[in-house]
Amino acid sequence: MTNKKKAIITSLLFLAFSILMIVFAKDIKPMMKNDLGSGFFPMVVGIAMCGLSVLRLILAIREKEEAAKKSGDDLMGGLGTLILIGGYCIAFSPVGFIISTIVYLFLQILLLTPKEKRNWLVISLISLIAPFAFYALFVYLINTPLPKGLFGF
Repeated sequence: MTNKKKAIITSLLFLAFSILMIVFAKDIKPMMKNDLGSGFFPMVVGIAMCGLSVLRLILAIREKEEAAKKSGDDLMGGLGTLILIGGYCIAFSPVGFIISTIVYLFLQILLLTPKEKRNWLVISLISLIAPFAFYALFVYLINTPLPKGLFGF
């Protein structure tokens, strides 16, 4: 299969997924009484994914045909990502948002970053700062609770 065909198929799959995400986000009932509601962010992500999928589809259609390079790294990255997302979903409620997100981000970045380009300090900082920033955004700014988990935070 050529890179062009792969890009078209991937774009269509992401487009279908984003449309489903938008449809399901409309049905999310707010957990708390606030202006945005619980379905606001899934709706924003779904709309952004839809727009980007359409853009990628247009670019893929305009591309020239060229043979795809076989790479085991792509397959391992994809399977590893699915395994990490599954583990994250399982750990999210019992372990809590902050700890599960720190571990997930760290492992996901390690998985997708080539060994020669890994910067342990940057990976660690991103993995630590991002979850706390998102936690503060949701809990203090939007007033939407996130799972506290083992240690109460």
